[in-house]
Amino acid sequence: MRTSAVARAKRLIRLIVALCAGAAPAATAQNGSAAPVYPATPRAMQVDDIAGVRVADPYRWLESITSAQARNWIAAQNAVTESFLAQAPRRKEIRDRLTAAENYPKIGAPFSAGERLFFYENGGLENQPTLYVRDRAEGPRVLIDPNAFSIDGLIAIIDQAPSPDGKYLAYSVSTLGAAAGVVRIRDVKTAQDLGDEVHDVKDSTIAWTRDERGFFYVRQPATTSAARQVILYHRVGRTQADDQVVYENADRPDWEYDIKVSDDGQYLLIGARSGTELNNRLFLIDLDNPGRPNLRAPLVKLFDTNDALYEFVANDGPVFYLRTTKGAPRGRLVAVDINTPDPNRWTSVLRETFDPLVEVVRVDDRFVAHRLHDAHSVLELFALDGGNRGAVQLPGVGTVSELHPRAESHQLYFTYSSFLLPPSPYRYDFDARNLIAYGDTRPDTTLAKYETTQLFFTSKDGTRVPMFITAKRGITLDGTHATLLTGGGGLNTSMTPVYSPDVATWLRLGGIYAVANVRGGGEYGRAWHDTASGPRKQLAIDDFIAAAEFLVNQRYTRTQLLGVTGRGHAGLLVAAALTEQPKLFGAAVIDDGLFDMVRFERLNGSASWTSEYGSPDRAADLRALISYSPIQAVNAGGTYPPVLLTVADHDEVISPAHSYKLAAGLQHAQPTGIALLRVDYDIGFGPGLPTTKVIARDADRLTFLATVLHLGR
Repeated sequence: MRTSAVARAKRLIRLIVALCAGAAPAATAQNGSAAPVYPATPRAMQVDDIAGVRVADPYRWLESITSAQARNWIAAQNAVTESFLAQAPRRKEIRDRLTAAENYPKIGAPFSAGERLFFYENGGLENQPTLYVRDRAEGPRVLIDPNAFSIDGLIAIIDQAPSPDGKYLAYSVSTLGAAAGVVRIRDVKTAQDLGDEVHDVKDSTIAWTRDERGFFYVRQPATTSAARQVILYHRVGRTQADDQVVYENADRPDWEYDIKVSDDGQYLLIGARSGTELNNRLFLIDLDNPGRPNLRAPLVKLFDTNDALYEFVANDGPVFYLRTTKGAPRGRLVAVDINTPDPNRWTSVLRETFDPLVEVVRVDDRFVAHRLHDAHSVLELFALDGGNRGAVQLPGVGTVSELHPRAESHQLYFTYSSFLLPPSPYRYDFDARNLIAYGDTRPDTTLAKYETTQLFFTSKDGTRVPMFITAKRGITLDGTHATLLTGGGGLNTSMTPVYSPDVATWLRLGGIYAVANVRGGGEYGRAWHDTASGPRKQLAIDDFIAAAEFLVNQRYTRTQLLGVTGRGHAGLLVAAALTEQPKLFGAAVIDDGLFDMVRFERLNGSASWTSEYGSPDRAADLRALISYSPIQAVNAGGTYPPVLLTVADHDEVISPAHSYKLAAGLQHAQPTGIALLRVDYDIGFGPGLPTTKVIARDADRLTFLATVLHLGR
């Protein structure tokens, strides 16, 4: 049973009094606010010899995140943060504004199976979206309402897959933001679950066989994060203990699998990759008869060289259409006869262009190519032989997601979003050649007074880098505007225009919002990523620093009014820039960040990230990692801008110890500075965070920024 709110509050008061007993009177922070009085944080004499380099780690004890000592310290840190935020005069106003911004209909792009259409909808402030189904010409009905699973919304649907004709829906449920889920099966006609439960399904698609009698999935036992993945087949109505192992490789415990069954039911496709590598292997199993699939058919290693990306798109019998980076770093579509898969025998269908090809789907006799042009989406149409058939005219400069084809009706559903337009579902009709909004998302007309501009700045080494800037129309560039800057710079992830209620609230409060498309992302294809990966990660940080300098030099803002933010791996980018150039920034809010690059392999079993960053166990990599690792970069007596670190205590992806150690280091380095830690209990990094938790966290983030940047004063 969870500790009650009253009991927890009393415990926090006792802890903060005990831990801060004898502390000096409150000092004044560098921005004029009252400096928090932090709890005492023990420093150990821990020094490691890694590849011949001695590295101090005084806060190693905080890696034991569930220990009583760490839990007491976390509670005391939360109390300090809450005390600081409680004194902010605009806290309630910001919470109310953010709640209003969050309260709009959220409808996902429909996906189909047989004659049934499925879609998610959240009327505004429900903790979780409800899954609806539409049968033929009938109106929609509720299929699954996850809000009925728990009062606090901490149980969420994180994945789903209808059987080919829509008889069943397999769906994965996550609790407390866990990365792994439990798969259940619902009879779509009766809206009742069967008795099946499939556990330990982590980051896996659910791939039904054509006979609708079962599905393939990837299991990773929860006993250890390093446990190897196994592909199994679950037959409807049986227990998980009866599931049949389809493929595993004991010699490659580092492999992670993507699985898919071809639309004709003939083939199981298996993509295998190690960690965050961009290359993969592609295997197949010919199931023989889609109506009676042979689960014991042999595995065929179609491409086993790990020299490029090989992604299955569609097939015409033995002719496979693959999106690949083989000979095309920005991607192309090729036709491959699996009986003669030699690259010299391939047929090029969609050639490589300057704009990276990020996704391809087939809708009957058309291919829809999703490309990125200067970091925003473009949809192009092609015949099966590659002949150009025009383009889908999108509503503006934004981002397309959830491409869901409905081949039998010649339609494509997708979601479109921009910085100023909430995610909205659309339907494209290939016969009528028109784009129609699906559902009523009631866009906020008050955002019409703002605009997004794309500019380009020059980085330290002369590279031209794009940046989106969203602000009120006609704004005067006089250096007086609080500005919030973010970027990505890792894992080939692209920072494209997307809507967020907290950004909309920031704009309404008078701020400017900027997104820098720094190297390390995928905005311009493989080379854009590779240039700033491994020992070259500093280039992404240089780009981000150059973006900040551009905003100041062009008088959008000044250093005292420039805030920076990032989450996860993007949090590393922000923290590294902040510790390298602390005088360039006025504040930072970093969420669930990756900060200890000397020990990231040992935290959360995250050795899979070595392809992105290198390994601390290699001397050359270690030197590069230490050069920008935020925790090692914090210097005693240094002057750092106000920082708020937010983290979830059940984060299984990036250990919260990263945030705990950085907070402790900043507080020790600058006792009169502002370095706050906000820890959310009982949630993780995974999807499905309840709306109430999102609003509470984001309201505190905005309250902090508005306070330390003096927004609106």
